[in-house]
Amino acid sequence: MIKRRLLCCLLVCLLAGTAVAGCGTTTVDEREGCDPCLAGEQVSEALNYFALTHGDKEIIKYACADLDGDAREDLVVIYRESKKKNSMLVVLVKEGEFQRTNEVPAPVSNQVITFKDIDDKPPLEFIVQGMKGSNIGYAIYRVEGNILEDLFGEGMEDCC
Repeated sequence: MIKRRLLCCLLVCLLAGTAVAGCGTTTVDEREGCDPCLAGEQVSEALNYFALTHGDKEIIKYACADLDGDAREDLVVIYRESKKKNSMLVVLVKEGEFQRTNEVPAPVSNQVITFKDIDDKPPLEFIVQGMKGSNIGYAIYRVEGNILEDLFGEGMEDCC
């Protein structure tokens, strides 16, 4: 019980520290970060590509940023697999085509996608946080080629 409280306090401090630091961070809530008018047609086309390849899946949240350093907005998509399971992948916008990364488990509720350049060089890292019931988790990801790499996380196995 004490270990759980300590872990919760540590996670709250980490999240508060990230929110206070703010520098180099973009947070996206409820699909607001990818206005196709601001990001260009690439985002709309990337969403269409996702719909074509995952037509029966409900998109829960998405966010866009240049994740692979090629000056094109890529798309992080969290979507519903089933009533109790969500997944996430990245649609990479390439010259004249789209590619997708591997799928990874995603939080079931209260998802937040935060872009953070941790090492000050491409590719751009991002943090996904969320919950499943009372379990809280987060993970830091990076796209390497076409692979979505889980760099570090805590509690994701309980909230995905």
